[in-house]
Amino acid sequence: MKKSVVISALVVVLLLLGINAAPMMLGIATGYTAKQLCSTHFVSELPDQFIWDTDVYPRMELMGPLRPFLSYEVDEPGRAVSSSLLGFTSTARYLGATGCTLNAPETADYVVPRPNVAVQPDVGIPDYLIDLFDEAFSEPSGEGRNTLAVLVMHKGELIAERYAGPVTNATPMQAWSMNKSLVATWVGMQVKQGALATDLPIKATLRASYPNRPELYENLSDDLLLENFMAMSTGLDFKEHYTPGDDVTKMLYRADVAWEVPVMQGHMDKPGNLFRYSSGDTNVVSYFWQQTLTEPYWQWIDARFSQPLGLDDLTAEPDVSGVQIGSSYLYMTPRDWLKVGEFWRQSLAGNQALLPEGWMNYVTTPKPSSVRKDYGLGFWLNNDGVAFPDAPESLFYAGGNSGQFVVVLPDQELVVVRLGLSRVHEGMNALLAGLVERLGDSD
Repeated sequence: MKKSVVISALVVVLLLLGINAAPMMLGIATGYTAKQLCSTHFVSELPDQFIWDTDVYPRMELMGPLRPFLSYEVDEPGRAVSSSLLGFTSTARYLGATGCTLNAPETADYVVPRPNVAVQPDVGIPDYLIDLFDEAFSEPSGEGRNTLAVLVMHKGELIAERYAGPVTNATPMQAWSMNKSLVATWVGMQVKQGALATDLPIKATLRASYPNRPELYENLSDDLLLENFMAMSTGLDFKEHYTPGDDVTKMLYRADVAWEVPVMQGHMDKPGNLFRYSSGDTNVVSYFWQQTLTEPYWQWIDARFSQPLGLDDLTAEPDVSGVQIGSSYLYMTPRDWLKVGEFWRQSLAGNQALLPEGWMNYVTTPKPSSVRKDYGLGFWLNNDGVAFPDAPESLFYAGGNSGQFVVVLPDQELVVVRLGLSRVHEGMNALLAGLVERLGDSD
């Protein structure tokens, strides 16, 4: 009786989805599962069951009665993870130095990666910060906060860190949308070299590059510039609701060339008029940045970014076409995230040589399109306390899905990293306010 009820329910769901929508929904569910578990298994080296229980399975709640039928399989020798649901299968392959790519062919190149770094002794937590860390790792409203790492750097020194197992200070952790801030940084590095400009005309450039593919540019405004994509003020009709079949889920889990999805949507508004959050915009930026490189992007990152900053472990993942998915797919250890935050802080103060003079001020200043003044070019802002009402307005931050934060507080000479797998509010406002109160303004 129970089996027949379940089967009947599945039939109803599939009929409601329709013949065309069902493959998209199933493809997104299996695509997310395969990609996440591939990256966490091979890149982060976290237990599969931990990621299934805290990330994948909870996010599949929207699948309703279909969720229990979702499954996955790790192919260790083949360096791949496959996920299946009602006969639909997605596979993500581990390609070494470039991490995992969804739908990559078996013939895709494998580049031997550096081994993950060894765990180092934690610096611990000063007595005067213990209660703040206890609160940050607590679960005040039941399960769902899932704080995995909190680190604090003051005046360039790591003064406090705590981790929740199985995560350690050597675990590569996913950026999600913090990758967007890195893309803005890498663009700045190429601007300094004279290889790229933020006033690059997008339509004319695409027309010159793809004369036989008018669908990539024919619906674009002549006024559209690279800066519009960095400021998310393109006016493109790109829908980012994270529902089955919308533009962002199609881009991340069904498209072999991510950056092409947004440029083919056409405009709903004129460029520069209004900020609309769009991961699609950042993937277009990633494409144009990568076009300026004379070496594979992962080699460029390693030689020109990771090594100068002393990063131990950065893995930036591409789509099938080989373009880094700058909106979402990058892994670094918690301590490396802290080093990047300190690099941003030092760069704003004019103490770094990798970026053009004034670049960090440029990307952390809101454009007129940001009505709430909470977004610059790849970075979130706290003007008028819009994000963290009890923290300094001068802070800026990289933020990502599931509660990922690298927060820079320039006036306090503070950098705070918070990483997790959160489904509820993660308490950043209280943590930042408490740290400012305890550490005070810098001398």
